[in-house]
Amino acid sequence: MNLTEALIQEQYQPRLQQDRTKAIANLEASLKRATETASVHSSIEQFFEYVNLNLSLALVLIATRQPRLSNRANELIQTVAITLQANMGDANTSVFEQLTAHWHYVQAVLALETGKNQDVLPRLELALQGYLSCGLDVSAVYDTFGHYYLSINNFDGALFNFERSLKERKQINQSAAIGKSYVNLGEWYLNVAEVGQAGQLFQNALDLALAVEDYNLRLQALRGLVKVAIAESRYGDAIAIIEDVIPQFQEPIDAIDLGYWYCDLSKALLGLDKVEESLICIRIHVLPRFREFNDQRGMAIARQLRGRIYTRRMLEGLDVVDEDAIETAADSLLDAAFSFEQMGMLLDYAKTLYDLACLYQLSSGSHFYYQYQGKSLRSLELVVSILEQINLGEHPLAKKADQMLMQVLQGKVKN
Repeated sequence: MNLTEALIQEQYQPRLQQDRTKAIANLEASLKRATETASVHSSIEQFFEYVNLNLSLALVLIATRQPRLSNRANELIQTVAITLQANMGDANTSVFEQLTAHWHYVQAVLALETGKNQDVLPRLELALQGYLSCGLDVSAVYDTFGHYYLSINNFDGALFNFERSLKERKQINQSAAIGKSYVNLGEWYLNVAEVGQAGQLFQNALDLALAVEDYNLRLQALRGLVKVAIAESRYGDAIAIIEDVIPQFQEPIDAIDLGYWYCDLSKALLGLDKVEESLICIRIHVLPRFREFNDQRGMAIARQLRGRIYTRRMLEGLDVVDEDAIETAADSLLDAAFSFEQMGMLLDYAKTLYDLACLYQLSSGSHFYYQYQGKSLRSLELVVSILEQINLGEHPLAKKADQMLMQVLQGKVKN
């Protein structure tokens, strides 16, 4: 085990097994102590520890997805840049190369999380080159490549890198790391609607998490299993998991994570036809958290779900189907669709357009049907076009859109 691996294993990973607030506090305290001796750096170990603590803390802060903490992470990254520059000629060459590679990697993670996709690939390439040169484990770099390709709707590129990461981890034979790869692959299979395969991967990850008592991996695996349960209409199972997990989070540090878990709760409640409870969940537990931290992705997901809830209210007879009710639901869905398009989340964009088409079909038989028939038609055509654009033409959503498109066209002829 080289110096980098030893220090990360001993100092960084155990702290992540605690709650996030304690992890940050411990890293901050360690960094403060290291900073006091930073000007001395009497040994390679001290120099490494100081730089690595900055980068380790940055990664934990980035994971919160909160803008203020991401800014703090960026400051830590800049501190590392200055430190590396100042010690360029003095530090052990191998250690310096390891730290520089890790610095590039953390910059890539921050860029990906903050939506600066243009900066991700250059940093990842430099990190990969450095990790390989130093003989370090490159699986985390491949993970980030995979998430980057998912973010730009390159599903083949994402799968290639997630599988490459898993191959690397199986060679090292670290259970928790292998579990992380299972989670990533599970997410991929969920995206392409291979739910059974996703469920098996998430279950494998959960089994590993329980075996090695890895708290974070357990949460990731359970979140995946919740999504699988919702996709398979096992809403009660999803709710049982969510209600068990939510009390384990702490605010404000876990606020955004909580927002996403409550989103899943709202979806499950809607699946059980608990329409009012689902809407209350969005209004009370989801939107306020995302608004407070300006989480655009979260707000888009919440608005899409709110639009679906409004649509269900009309279907259930809780709201009168009139132009005002349709426009209210459409406003929420259109806001979500615009945000998804702007963020490049094209699969979610297509799903929201399909929801819009379903909403517009509620006007069938009314005097304002023709007003919405054209909008429904255009939405469905766009769904099919988008899915073909991202090479998901065989996705179940594409088939559903094609079927509804035929129904709309037939309705147009009949009327």
